[in-house]
Amino acid sequence: MTSTPSILLLKRSGQASDRPNTSVVQNGEMALSVGAADPGLYFEDSAGSIRKIGPSAYGTTAPNSTAVGLVGNSVGETWADSSTGNYFFKVWTGASWQTIGSAYATAAGTATTATTATTALSASTAVLASGAVLASGAVQAQTAVLASGAVLASGAVQSATVVLSGLPATSTSLSGTLVYQVQTSGSFSAGMYVRATDTWLLV
Repeated sequence: MTSTPSILLLKRSGQASDRPNTSVVQNGEMALSVGAADPGLYFEDSAGSIRKIGPSAYGTTAPNSTAVGLVGNSVGETWADSSTGNYFFKVWTGASWQTIGSAYATAAGTATTATTATTALSASTAVLASGAVLASGAVQAQTAVLASGAVLASGAVQSATVVLSGLPATSTSLSGTLVYQVQTSGSFSAGMYVRATDTWLLV
């Protein structure tokens, strides 16, 4: 006897943004929206909420912005927002879209006068915060540097020097000079130091 394959189909809709509601699916049951503009696989959780399994949305508008079925979004749902020059990855909290990593780069893609590391992806005139070392390998400043335990609010800061261990003598270094020590040496642990008040201060 030749067996005939059986095709099992989930509850489904061909319309984009057509999410099932709790009257359509039961607890644990899945449903599929195959509309190419906003597809998704959904199920009802134990609390009676509709949850989206995937995929992550991509585009200039949030997923389910023009709902055909259930309105709103699923907690934990993700969206790559391409509506601005800086693309942001966002997650739905249940109340709003939260930008992932928003503490690092929401204010600007570049900045020329940034004073903290949280307001720019890169800065051309001086930014050092909480001991951070800029990825470029150089810390050049034409104005002022503010850091945790701020040092030097005026004047120029020279390019940082990297040493394996052993900070230079303060007598041979200008006030505001930056040195990154790779290894702990004596009472000075590894890290970024600035020369101020005739001593080296860990930034």
